[in-house]
Amino acid sequence: MQVEARGRLVTTLVLGMALGAGSAGAETTICTVISSLPFTISAQGSYCLDRNLSTGITTGAAITINTDFVVLDLNGFKVGGGAAGFGTQTSGVFSQNHKNITVKNGNIRGFLRGVYLKDTSGTFTSSQGHLVEDVRADQNTLAGIVVEGRGNVVRNNQVVDTTGTTAFGANSDTFGLLVNGPGSRVINNDSTETVAVGSGNAYGIQLSSADGAVVENNRVGNSTLVATSTAISISSGDDVLVVGNRMATTGNGVVFGGASTGKYRDNITSGVTNPYSVGGTDAGNNQ
Repeated sequence: MQVEARGRLVTTLVLGMALGAGSAGAETTICTVISSLPFTISAQGSYCLDRNLSTGITTGAAITINTDFVVLDLNGFKVGGGAAGFGTQTSGVFSQNHKNITVKNGNIRGFLRGVYLKDTSGTFTSSQGHLVEDVRADQNTLAGIVVEGRGNVVRNNQVVDTTGTTAFGANSDTFGLLVNGPGSRVINNDSTETVAVGSGNAYGIQLSSADGAVVENNRVGNSTLVATSTAISISSGDDVLVVGNRMATTGNGVVFGGASTGKYRDNITSGVTNPYSVGGTDAGNNQ
């Protein structure tokens, strides 16, 4: 049974957490504490954790956000769902067709999708202005972080070991970070060990419908080379900038797919079979 958010305000000592992808931003010191899972947020405001929390539910979400203008500060703690196994269809943090949601500062692990901010409009007009930062998403089975809508920012996150879902059969694509919608910013993230299931494809970072998006200063790679892995994929979108990224040990580096357009500059690859392929304009200083 989901627990509805209560109006209890508490003063919370925010514990510092040294995330591999970067340090946390401004701390949330006054918030409604989430003390058990699953939990539904239905009122605008600030919410936080004061302990590690886990759930074994196999569908739905550990934390559901059903309103706009919410800050969810994990305060360095964990939201865990690994008990549901590789067949889980649960999201760690989920919201659909809402605006201005912030998820930050903690560990989300063991879910189908660690963070899933969804837009079902078909035109990316129902979801916008989200910020996901300083999240460590590890051992999620399909995708570490998925953000959809307009003008969203995904920055300073660490995504590790995204693989293993059995929810879609023997073959499945996997995604470290999946960002869909125009005007997105994907900045200063680490995405490592994104491994496809069976004959699927693996994407460290993928953007679609990404008109005017910027992908900058990310580090993407795996420890073992797999031909079907791609570091940064722009599957669709015009005027996308891919700048200053570092990519290692993947089948493909930067790929502008289909009719997508944009420029790539100041990127470095090592151990990448096809560093820069299919579309896009080389704006210089790529290695």
